[in-house]
Amino acid sequence: MSKDTKKDNLMRFLSLMFAMCLAGCASMNDALTPTVSVDIDNFDGRVIVTQPPVSSSSSLSEGWHTLGFQWQSAAPKKVYLEVGKSGIVNIEGVEFNVDGEFIRDIPTASSLTNYGDWSTRRFVIPISQFKKLASAQDVKMKVMTIDSYSVSSFGVSVSGAVVNTKFAPFMTEVEKAAK
Repeated sequence: MSKDTKKDNLMRFLSLMFAMCLAGCASMNDALTPTVSVDIDNFDGRVIVTQPPVSSSSSLSEGWHTLGFQWQSAAPKKVYLEVGKSGIVNIEGVEFNVDGEFIRDIPTASSLTNYGDWSTRRFVIPISQFKKLASAQDVKMKVMTIDSYSVSSFGVSVSGAVVNTKFAPFMTEVEKAAK
């Protein structure tokens, strides 16, 4: 085997390894984040589909937010959102700009913010609005605290937010459970 052939083979091998590393890194973030679960409530038998909170921020320059969601067969026309913000803060509200359409005055589904490394609070929206969030090109999520707010972005045309990969599996499980 000539030197050039060995060199070509080595370059092909290194190129292949590099491509595999890139593909692995791109899917690694999704693989290491919580995925959708389907549970049956032991008390009343309702089906509960839950996507635990994952990053809803497309870059480090945005507000560090998380978004999780839950659907229950006992309230099939609603989706509960678990909105989170880094640090210990009181979350007062959330608003969305969905492809230029605003979703405001979203009712809370919990009386208080839960505190930890991430502060979270539950809200509830109609499933029709959730479907708009899930399929939108560009979503801005405004998380309001007592005296300020921060914004994060996600959506089909906004790469980087882990939550982008969580909508389709969630909706698939909701559609199965709703039958």
